[in-house]
Amino acid sequence: MNKLIFFKKQLLLWSKNNTRSYSWRNSNDPWKILLIEVIAQQTQLDRANEYYEKFIKRFPTPEDMSISSKKEVLRLWSGLGYNNRAVRLHEASKILAYRSFNSIYPNFDILPGVGKYTKDALLSFVYKEKIITQDTNITRIFSRFFGVANPKKFIQVNQENILKNIKSRKFNQALMDFGSNICTSRNPTCSKCVLEKNCEKFFQKTKYVQSTFKGSNREIRGKVIKYLINNKEVDISSLIKVLKIEEKKLNSILEKLEKEGMITIKNKKLIEISS
Repeated sequence: MNKLIFFKKQLLLWSKNNTRSYSWRNSNDPWKILLIEVIAQQTQLDRANEYYEKFIKRFPTPEDMSISSKKEVLRLWSGLGYNNRAVRLHEASKILAYRSFNSIYPNFDILPGVGKYTKDALLSFVYKEKIITQDTNITRIFSRFFGVANPKKFIQVNQENILKNIKSRKFNQALMDFGSNICTSRNPTCSKCVLEKNCEKFFQKTKYVQSTFKGSNREIRGKVIKYLINNKEVDISSLIKVLKIEEKKLNSILEKLEKEGMITIKNKKLIEISS
């Protein structure tokens, strides 16, 4: 059997009994797809789904989010990390309140925070285009099974044949579930893999470096935003005491947060979440 056909057939058979069930999985609503894709970045899907359910309940349409404050969006986002994703999502909602998804199709990457993967997810899941969405989990599967060092190029060349006679949504979801449950980044369960007998087992050596979170700028940024969510105008000097951080380091972080549009600094003394 042709290797591509085997790959496609076995993955789809596997997915019949292993597809994860989420409320947005069969949706054609582009707002729902955009929400889950932004929330799921660098986040486990089960956890992302918990936040998605909160967000879609509070903001069922882009219009609903666009008229809310940035502080409210960040409050709902609290605990997810990478707060700039929430800010970009809020900015995108303001654009979508006046321009529909259909009006900007297929150029969804004009929306703040939307890159190639999210754009392709919208095109596949909403507009039914024959596209294989490519994140690290999906490209890893192709690289290992087909033995290719450049899976993105391989997918581009073979995409049409792989997706022939099948829905890209279904296949992309199968790939995502397979990458999360079987062909994981570390310690893949090859013994349970339906692709194992034809797999090239091309395991590229990757150095996993886990940066320390405690005391990092990322941790401090999160603490600043959390404090500002729960307080109105905050004096920088009092924030230094609350966070127990040196003034120079905090000022550097605050300057970056202001540039990113997350906070406003008034008279070099008071800070608050930007409106």
